[in-house]
Amino acid sequence: MTQPNSTKLKVAIVGASTLKGKEVQTVLNERKFPISKMVLMDSDEDLGRLSEFDGEPVFSLAIQESSFAFIDLVFFAGDPSTTQTYAPLARQNNFVSIDLTHAFPKDRQIPIYLEDQMGTGFPIQPHQGVVCSPHPAVISIAVLLKRLCLRHEIRNCVISIFEPASERGNTGVEELEQQTLNIFSFQKGPQAVFDRQLAFNLLSRLGDEASEKLIDVEEIISSQLKTLLEGTCPLPAVTLLQAPIFHSHSFSIFVEMDQAVKVAEVEGLLGSDHLTVIQTADEPPSPVQVSGTDTVQVGGMKRDFLNPKGFWFWAVSDNLRLSALNAVAAAESIFLR
Repeated sequence: MTQPNSTKLKVAIVGASTLKGKEVQTVLNERKFPISKMVLMDSDEDLGRLSEFDGEPVFSLAIQESSFAFIDLVFFAGDPSTTQTYAPLARQNNFVSIDLTHAFPKDRQIPIYLEDQMGTGFPIQPHQGVVCSPHPAVISIAVLLKRLCLRHEIRNCVISIFEPASERGNTGVEELEQQTLNIFSFQKGPQAVFDRQLAFNLLSRLGDEASEKLIDVEEIISSQLKTLLEGTCPLPAVTLLQAPIFHSHSFSIFVEMDQAVKVAEVEGLLGSDHLTVIQTADEPPSPVQVSGTDTVQVGGMKRDFLNPKGFWFWAVSDNLRLSALNAVAAAESIFLR
């Protein structure tokens, strides 16, 4: 593995053709991450796909052990099973794995990296070469609550998370699109990913044959929030809903403080490099509006009618963008600081 701050790095992205893999490539380019060689790896159906990185053509390679030789840094952005198979090679091959797939939810020794609300992050040491970049909903919630806790004590917090189809990858987006089109032609749409009709619907539970269960994702989110917030903020009660939207997370958030707080004060407290506050008088942010942006957008703040110490607000964030930004920030923390 190349030593920090010495030379450019050999970087690989596993799942390079996935939505998250493509976003990682974009962020690496934007941040001018020091790369001497980029290796793109994909599953069989995407082998040989031509991409471009930093103005140079790159072909996707097969995912196999030999592909990880002489690599310094690997972003795992494909499916969890692939990460479970190949990320442990980091120790013997002396590279760093950054996991965006949440493949090791039970391993408490793998550190979870979260760039803090000041944008500085913190030094982190991989466990056997592996670092976890948390679920994008966790990134948004943790940044919001850490910011609120700077000045006030939170007594209670309840959050409903509205999950976009893009969290299920290309296949999730394509299935929602096809379901939407088929409804207009009075035909049944595909259900391989969600195992239920998602188009024009809102789901608290996916079908039994769904590729990933909402309750499993909810457990990962809760576990990661506990790791990141315990001891600094009260842990929120969260529930996860599958929304019929293509991109961006949405959050309906209730917070009860230790005392009555003016809405304007809370809005002022939340404003930071990672948080954009839309004033109460303006139109609240939307999933479409936040797409392609780097911050969590907050708006629609109002006091609860029955609890003078409680208030509600709405938040949205680009799930793919936040995942990629945080993962690249983790790499910068390890190699460049």
